[in-house]
Amino acid sequence: MTDTADVIVLGMGVGGELLAEHVADAGLDVVGIEANLVGGECPYWGCIPTKMMTRAANALAEARRVPHLAGTATVDPDWAPVATRIRLEATDTWDDRVAVERFEGKGGRFVRGRGRLDGPGRVQVGDRTFEARRGVVLATGTRPAIPPVPGLDTVEYWTNHEAVETKEVPASLAVLGGGAVGLEFAQVFARFGSKVTIVERSEGLLPPEEPESGELIAGVFGREGIDVRTGVGARSVARAQEGVEVTLDRGERLRSERLLVAIDQSAPRAPYRSSMVRKFDQPDNAPSGCSGTARVRCLGRRAWQRRPRSSRCFSAAGRGHQ
Repeated sequence: MTDTADVIVLGMGVGGELLAEHVADAGLDVVGIEANLVGGECPYWGCIPTKMMTRAANALAEARRVPHLAGTATVDPDWAPVATRIRLEATDTWDDRVAVERFEGKGGRFVRGRGRLDGPGRVQVGDRTFEARRGVVLATGTRPAIPPVPGLDTVEYWTNHEAVETKEVPASLAVLGGGAVGLEFAQVFARFGSKVTIVERSEGLLPPEEPESGELIAGVFGREGIDVRTGVGARSVARAQEGVEVTLDRGERLRSERLLVAIDQSAPRAPYRSSMVRKFDQPDNAPSGCSGTARVRCLGRRAWQRRPRSSRCFSAAGRGHQ
């Protein structure tokens, strides 16, 4: 069975959802295809729930400064309100019904499933085939990058998904990766009482940024009791009693209840031929009304990927737990 549409958007994450809604607003018939959650990482495992986590952690850190500033205070961390708020106020317990209905309310057609290119302008989802009259948009996004560390595939580990979804704070946490994602989670869980160790292969934290940024954060983390190991990587990972053991390049062994892998994000590798994707390469083939919408580049003669800067948040202010 073959169905047709003006535009097919393969992947309804942050970028794909926004583009599909703009195309629908322009009056075109658009089909959005997504196997997971409409909206992608940001509303469910990224920007929004993690800011709830950092807000709560910052409140704890500020309360711990009261004795140095204004008297006395007792701080008893409790993760339950954070986990509850993430479920009720941010993610609807990882249910995208509202996002799907918003897209369909604009006139879009939503299809749940994994799509694959099946020829010029054609996308197959299960036993259904869709053909685009004007163009196919590839917006399949990224997923957490998992490094080829021996033994990693034999243990249970967290990515940002499990870290956001957890209902409990681990007694100890090893974090592989000293970039923005790893640092954000490291500080959150440390402020809630977890003993945290960060392992970063580069010589400093936040390797893509200026060295001064990493030095500043390393100093703050040290004062907050976070163990920072830079210039060293993980040689191997193995199961340990009540947790995971990470052996570093120098032979040191770290044991923790949980292991968080926060190296980077990577795009799924799926080869395709450019001839299979119809582009809006001629003015008369472009959707009417799109040329004035800056966020929908309808007339572009080439495709490109734009990697946004991280929206991760951690605190470099104050004196931490002191």
